[in-house]
Amino acid sequence: MAKVELAWNPFDPLDPGPCIDVVVRNSREVIEAGRSVGLDYPKPIKMRALLDTGASVTVISKTLAKTPRLLQTNEGSEISAVGAIHKCAEHAGSISFPGTDLDPIDPLRIVSLDFPKERYYAILLGRDILKNWTLTFDGRTKKVTITA
Repeated sequence: MAKVELAWNPFDPLDPGPCIDVVVRNSREVIEAGRSVGLDYPKPIKMRALLDTGASVTVISKTLAKTPRLLQTNEGSEISAVGAIHKCAEHAGSISFPGTDLDPIDPLRIVSLDFPKERYYAILLGRDILKNWTLTFDGRTKKVTITA
């Protein structure tokens, strides 16, 4: 059983929430198909992701979706967030959690949109991922525990 503890101080206005390191890349199937025809893919990079129980899907910054060259599968999707409808692109990707025993998720539908002024994380992990885990918050120790 995998277990990860994340620090989160909900009383600190500079603490964005419980964040975890992730690596986002194209799905294994997309990479294998691309390499079979000579395409090259950049090395994956580690990014910060916020656990967002209010998000139904996983969302990546549109700028950072270009970094691993995520395969875009749709341009005109819409999601509702913060009381507004946002146009976004859809991508076929995968996500892993370096430094943990959490299983990677592959394939995964990821949507991208602009993250204006966000400096703490590049990804919102939505319920499409969180449904695989048990999340516990201990207010006394200010820790969020992920159990898978």
